[in-house]
Amino acid sequence: MRNISLLGLLTFLLMLSVSMVYPVMRPFVVDRFDTTMTQASLFVSVNLLAYVIFSLVWGALSDKAGTRRPFIIIGLFGNALMMYLVTHAGSLPVLLGFRFIEGAFSIMAFSLIMTGALDRSGSVRIGEGIGIVAMSFALGNAFGSPIGGRLGSIDPMYPFYAGSLILFSAGIVAFFFLKEPAGMRRALSVRAALRLLINEKRLIVPYAFSFVDRFTVGFFVGIFPLYLGSRFGADPAAIGMLMFAFLLPFALFQYPGGRLSERFGRAIPIVAGSVIYGVCVTLIGVLDISTMWLVMVIGGMFGAMMFSPSAALTGDITPKDKRGVAMGGFNFFGSLGFVVGPFAGGLIADTYGFGASFAFAGVSEIVIALIFIPALLRLTKEFRSRSLYAASEPD
Repeated sequence: MRNISLLGLLTFLLMLSVSMVYPVMRPFVVDRFDTTMTQASLFVSVNLLAYVIFSLVWGALSDKAGTRRPFIIIGLFGNALMMYLVTHAGSLPVLLGFRFIEGAFSIMAFSLIMTGALDRSGSVRIGEGIGIVAMSFALGNAFGSPIGGRLGSIDPMYPFYAGSLILFSAGIVAFFFLKEPAGMRRALSVRAALRLLINEKRLIVPYAFSFVDRFTVGFFVGIFPLYLGSRFGADPAAIGMLMFAFLLPFALFQYPGGRLSERFGRAIPIVAGSVIYGVCVTLIGVLDISTMWLVMVIGGMFGAMMFSPSAALTGDITPKDKRGVAMGGFNFFGSLGFVVGPFAGGLIADTYGFGASFAFAGVSEIVIALIFIPALLRLTKEFRSRSLYAASEPD
């Protein structure tokens, strides 16, 4: 349990640092390099592109090496270095190049931290372990933006300096205190690890939810602020508080979601969470801003119920020596959904309006849950004895 808590701390510090920089995009990118909004959006897009490309690569290499710890440490230190170097970029192409490399290091640390939680399923049940890491992930995102905004109001460089220092400190902590779990095995080869994604058809279930869940998050990141500003005239402070109303319960209910999946199986929290979250997302496009607060809180609570169980299901399906590439695939499809979401949301909003855009996102979440109910019930029954009654062993 001690190592799971340490993985949660590292995740929190990583996501806190990563999310601190977004509030200063305008002064740091647009004003500094005199760019258009489209060019400035590449600051986020190239970072996510690295997530998509490297999530599978790092997972397969860690399986081949039979170790997670060095990848986590290198990812944290590399991310710290690149976050500092972006402050010295002299042109937009150099800045984007640094951001791409930073994204490669960031997904190395994050994906292998999640895999490390799966590896330690002997000392804590998989759903609970993933729940701790997922809660830390969401809390880092929830608090990173307001802290970054405060620092950025003093100097746009400060969030990057602070983020670099925090990541370097996290790397030091990982170097001295993070241990490899017992019983780690090496995959035969990188090719053998990657072959799992082709041969293990059951992984399509958690991967589908990973894609759609973060696809809808892309709507919040790309469309929600524009919607609030254009329809209600909301200022950045009001937009930030509404986002916080979603992100805080989304963080706090990650661990309970993982516990519920251990108690009742993966199917119930995934399906119930997806349906209620999907309804909340749909309602956002039709509600007045005064009643939107409650929907954001409820959406955050039930949205949290999906992520931990679907990630834990990836661990249920996968043998220990291939969990790196399996979790890499989970993050690959999630990152892909996050990349596609803002573009799809903007396209639908331009053509049919904001209401249609949020309705599409919400209905997508509900439909994917209904499609996979039989598969989820079958997998829950298959892994129930292991997920409910796995014996604990010392960490």
